[in-house]
Amino acid sequence: MKIAISYPPLPNEKGIPLLSQNRQFQFFSEPTYIYPVVPAYAATLLSQAGCDVVWDDGIAEEKEYPRWLQDVEKVSPDVMMIETKTPVVKRHWRMIDDVKKVSPDTKVVLVGDHVTALPQESMENSRTDYVIEGGDYDFLLHNLVMYLDGKVGNLELGIWYRENDKIKSKGRFQLNHDLNALPFIDRDLTRWELYAYKNGNFKATPGTYLMVGRDCWWRRYGGCTFCSWPTLYPNYGVMSVKRALDEIGFLIENYKFKEIFDDTGTFPAGTWLRKFCESMIERGYNEQVCFSCNARFGVLKPDDYELMKKAGFRMLLFGLESASQETLDRLNKGITVQDIMDGCRWAREAGLEPHITIMVGYPW
Repeated sequence: MKIAISYPPLPNEKGIPLLSQNRQFQFFSEPTYIYPVVPAYAATLLSQAGCDVVWDDGIAEEKEYPRWLQDVEKVSPDVMMIETKTPVVKRHWRMIDDVKKVSPDTKVVLVGDHVTALPQESMENSRTDYVIEGGDYDFLLHNLVMYLDGKVGNLELGIWYRENDKIKSKGRFQLNHDLNALPFIDRDLTRWELYAYKNGNFKATPGTYLMVGRDCWWRRYGGCTFCSWPTLYPNYGVMSVKRALDEIGFLIENYKFKEIFDDTGTFPAGTWLRKFCESMIERGYNEQVCFSCNARFGVLKPDDYELMKKAGFRMLLFGLESASQETLDRLNKGITVQDIMDGCRWAREAGLEPHITIMVGYPW
C-alpha cells in the first residue's frame, strides 16, 4: 500500500503555520519547522511493514497549494494522514474535498488534539474516512493500514470509521503501547534536512528532535489548564533510558547532528533523569552533541542542573507563563514565583541556558 504522511500548505498573511507537534497553534513570521516525531515514527513503522511511504510536508517544503494537489494526484496514495488543529480544521475539511477530486480512492485519516476531543465532528462535517484519537497515532495508523491491507483482523480502540453510512468507533483510545518497541526513526525517509536548520531551538546545526516520553508527567496532577496535549496524552509514558540513549547514539553516528531537542512535554525527572545523565557521560555522548529539552520549575535542584550540564545539556525550555501567583494557580501550574526564580538562577549557575515562554492577555 502507498501511504502519505501529509501536511498540506496553509498559506496565510500572518506567516508560517506551526502545526506539527505544537501544543498551541500559532503563525511564525520567520519560517520555523519542527520535526514531527510521532508522524516520523508512523512513517518508519509502515515502511518497515512493507508499505510505500511518501513524506509529504507541503509546509516545510514551502509548496504552493496547487502544486501540492498536483503531487497528490500524481502519487495517488491509498491512505493519507493529516494532522489538524482547531484553527485550521475547517480548512482541512475543504482540502479533503480537493483530495477526493484528484484522487478519489484515497482514504483520508485525521489525527491530532482537535479530532481527539471532537472525533465525530470531522466525520460528520467532512469526507474524512477515519479519525484516530490520542497521541499514539503512530501505532494506531500502523494498525489501521494493516487492517485495510488484510494483515490484522481488528481495529484498535480509538479509530473512528464508517460502516453502512453510520459513524462508528469501538471505544476510547488507550495509551498502552510500548515506546521501547518503536524502531529508530528513518530520518532519510522523513526528510530530516527540512527541519535541521530553520528552528530557534537549535544553537548549533544540523539539529533534530526526539521524544523519549509522551507527554507531561504533570498531567497526573491535572495538567496545565491551557495546554491541549493532555487531550492527546491523558497519562504519561516514557522509554527506558537504554532505548533513548541507543537512538541518540544512532543519530550521532549516522547523521552527525550537533544538537538534539527532546520535545517530550516535560522531560523525565528523578531517578530516570539521573540515570540518563550518567549514561550520556559514560557513553561519551556529552562530548559529541548538545542536548536540550522541555522542563518544569519546582522539581529540579542545583545538583540536578549540575549533572545535566556535565551530561551535555545546553538549553532548558521552561513554561513560565506568568509571574503572578494568582495566575499560576488558576492555570494549575503547580509552581510558585519563588520556584521560577530559583530554577532560573540554579540553571544559570550550573552553566545551562534557561529559555522561558510567557503568555500575556489572560481574560482576568
